Amino acid sequence: MENSHEQFGAGEPKRPHKSKRPLFFISGEDLYFVAYSILLVLEHLGGSAKRVKDHRKIAYLIQFLGDSRLIDLLERTQGIGVANATDRELLFTSYTNAELHKREVYKIIFSMERRGFLHMQRTDRPEIIDISLISDRVPQGFFASDAYADERANAESLKKLFPRLSALTFDSLLERLYKDRGVRVWAS
Repeated sequence: MENSHEQFGAGEPKRPHKSKRPLFFISGEDLYFVAYSILLVLEHLGGSAKRVKDHRKIAYLIQFLGDSRLIDLLERTQGIGVANATDRELLFTSYTNAELHKREVYKIIFSMERRGFLHMQRTDRPEIIDISLISDRVPQGFFASDAYADERANAESLKKLFPRLSALTFDSLLERLYKDRGVRVWAS
């Protein structure tokens, strides 16, 4: 599609691949990073329908896509919980970052839907939206870019750890990522 990069708001990510970092705060530049991350979550973790039931899960999944230390932590603590304070703090920080960014993710989802990249479907709970990727609106080759090799690897690891990830309820996702590992959460 002609000018699809411009329709999205930018061509390639603003920040070079080597300097990508976990999302600790939102600035003007980071909004693009969040938008790209939403697309990556839907493409790689959205199952065959490229869909995530309950948009609230996306903020948490972005944290894990963007930080291989979190994936390593999940793999090491599968079935046993977090044993040391450093790992617990890393996991808790990912949780609090996701909580802080939920509103921004929500706003960006609406913006991306208006631009035709996503389809939003209301659920029986007005505050919850199911999100689907409209694949033919994404620039060709976007997901094959070398810039996202780490995120693709993290997504593959997450899918191995949690089959049918896109179908998990919000509460089940938080339980598997955090509560089962001894991290207390308060989201609803």
